[in-house]
Amino acid sequence: MKRKGFVLMETIIVISVLCVILIALFVSFSTVLLSVEKRTAYDNTEYLYKTSLVRNYLESVLSEAMYDTSSFYTVCRNSQSTSKCHQDHATGEYQNDIFYFLGVESVYITVWNVANITPEHMLGFEATTQKYLTSIDSPNEQGFRIVVMFKNENDEAEALKYQYASLRFGSRG
Repeated sequence: MKRKGFVLMETIIVISVLCVILIALFVSFSTVLLSVEKRTAYDNTEYLYKTSLVRNYLESVLSEAMYDTSSFYTVCRNSQSTSKCHQDHATGEYQNDIFYFLGVESVYITVWNVANITPEHMLGFEATTQKYLTSIDSPNEQGFRIVVMFKNENDEAEALKYQYASLRFGSRG
């Protein structure tokens, strides 16, 4: 006995099941790609080391009284502000050689728990910095963190990308 309609129905069901499986694979694959992108742009070892150098320098020259009343304090940035991290390369006059040689674009001191930073204060940050700060999962502790934005030296031909790293700042005792 032949059932011609049953083959068409079977094919439709198999195609539907395969589509559901492919959609599930696509969703999980895109989350993996997003986490890999985040891992490469945020807090990688090289930039954590550079941030440690910047932190050690700033802890030696800044007083903790400067930044204990605000949710964030801008040390320097190479855009949106007159407080430059370093001068233009063409002039040869650098405000701070360590910032120039490490490729520092911006330095912020924020409260440790970045969830306490108000949306109004978030407007003081670059868009990529805001994205980084919202990705930080920090415990509800007292203290401060230094957030450093570096120019990515590996992408000369591509669009400019930034690397971020943050460490505890100030009284770490």
